[in-house]
Amino acid sequence: MVAQLIDSSIAALDHSGQNHLAVQIGLDQYHRSFVQRQYATYPFRLSRSLRLDPTDAHRAYLYIMNSSPGLLAGDRFRISVRLSDRTSLYLTDQSATKVHQMAVDQLARIHYDIEVGAGAGLEFVPEPTILYRNASLEQTMRVTLASTGSLFLSDVMVPGRLARGECFHFHRYFSRLRVCTPDGALVFNDAMQIKGEGELTRHAIFASQPILASVMIILPGVNLHALGLDLEQFAHAQTNLTAASSPLPNCNGLLVRVMSSNVPLMKTYINQALNRMRHLNHQPALPEIPK
Repeated sequence: MVAQLIDSSIAALDHSGQNHLAVQIGLDQYHRSFVQRQYATYPFRLSRSLRLDPTDAHRAYLYIMNSSPGLLAGDRFRISVRLSDRTSLYLTDQSATKVHQMAVDQLARIHYDIEVGAGAGLEFVPEPTILYRNASLEQTMRVTLASTGSLFLSDVMVPGRLARGECFHFHRYFSRLRVCTPDGALVFNDAMQIKGEGELTRHAIFASQPILASVMIILPGVNLHALGLDLEQFAHAQTNLTAASSPLPNCNGLLVRVMSSNVPLMKTYINQALNRMRHLNHQPALPEIPK
């Protein structure tokens, strides 16, 4: 069924002008997760399945590779990821996604279509998205999540080339996340819109901590109260980071909003959250992820 979904989506997208990457994760004869099917058009490529943790042969580690200079006006990128039942995947990319300057009436779009099967677990930790001066980006994500599936998802937005003094000088940033059950029922919906053009640089909080992130954690059958407390304590111990978490409706999960003054600290926080989730799920700690 999953293969049919990927095939049908590819057939539709081949005539839509979108740049597309589709991957399906299955189990091999040794019950290890691997790339069962894949499809990519320029500028995307997918790495081979890596085993970065010798103590965790079940999980596959994959990199999305993008040979383009970034998102330009009119670009439409689509990434589809399907995890079959009981598979496990850590997914990331090689470098930050850059959204370049464009006219005020233009924008770039990127859409993620993710499906996590029963007993499967996805950790999607992409590099930051950087919005250059006069950039506009519309980012949407639809997640179909089985009731026993687990999910860790992070999204980091950098409002410009900060070292050049370019901060919140983009036109518009819009992000929407929709999580549904396999039968199409809505679990929750989250949306964020930020209008740049320098307005937020005059706000005391955004001026000192302009890098924004969202972290979503869904872990069925595990008490996440301790995780929320741990993440709050970690954030309080940092001088250049602010974070707050809320329980998610209709599922066992947390949504965390994070602000920071620098990207390395933001990544440290995200890795801390993922390691705490793994610990609660009795899984080994995150290994080194070469970039």
